[in-house]
Amino acid sequence: MKHILATLLLTAAATYTCAATPQQPDTVLSINSPTTVTLTEAPSGFNLAVISKTADGETRSDYTESFDRPVRIEARRSHGSLSIVNTGNSPWDLNVGGPGIGWVNACGQPDGTGIEMGKSLEISWLNALAVSYRMPWKSSRLTLGFGFTWRNYRISTSQNRFIPTENGGVATGQYPDDVEAKGSRLKVFSLGVPLLWHQTLPFRFIGDNCSLRLGAVFNYNPHASMKTKWETPDGEKAEQVTDHIGQRRFTIDFMAALHIGYGLNLYVKYSPNSVLRGSGQPSFTPLSSGLILFL
Repeated sequence: MKHILATLLLTAAATYTCAATPQQPDTVLSINSPTTVTLTEAPSGFNLAVISKTADGETRSDYTESFDRPVRIEARRSHGSLSIVNTGNSPWDLNVGGPGIGWVNACGQPDGTGIEMGKSLEISWLNALAVSYRMPWKSSRLTLGFGFTWRNYRISTSQNRFIPTENGGVATGQYPDDVEAKGSRLKVFSLGVPLLWHQTLPFRFIGDNCSLRLGAVFNYNPHASMKTKWETPDGEKAEQVTDHIGQRRFTIDFMAALHIGYGLNLYVKYSPNSVLRGSGQPSFTPLSSGLILFL
């Protein structure tokens, strides 16, 4: 017994007719807004049962088809990603993912730096476009994509701040005397190429079958910036901004994600590469976790 989308099942119900003749099959069952669709297959045929809710309660409609020759019925589901090219029986597909949001921990930051995970956000579109290959055993697939990530490392609860240096990097230090700190942050923009292995798991959490994603994201970091804001004793607002912070240009993230259903994925990423490069700069590595849609 399989629960799948109504439109796919109605197509499957007409497969027998398609096998017998190249003509377009007739509509065998048409129901608006079904709530439950069940397909029961057997060597002798199949039965399609559709339950829908009406003002008078639930109604059930059935369609049964018997086979007099070998017939193959296929139904395919994209586990947690959105297919934009229907390739039929081909193992190749073109997919687009959804946005993601997470929180970043600056692992190994020097004592007193004060970067806060709870206020350091990661916003991503990991698979803006991806090509997917379905393995012959169909429970696994491999995807190669392209996307974007913005990481924000923020200090807001201490008198420490980021300060630009003369050699195009950043250091940490105190705010000027008698001013009110309004926060300091580093922002890094990345172009990423994620290579992920997808493995379907034999259990469900909500809705869809759970599946595991493991792999790496290869990043090029073309832009980064620093901003520090404060308020003077007479109420004037001031800020210090620079686009030259000496970020590491090429980094790698190791990634794991769990698809729990309805396109929702829990993820964790870790990079062994320090965010900043060069002597005298604070050394820390990012560990992020959060949610991604349609990975």
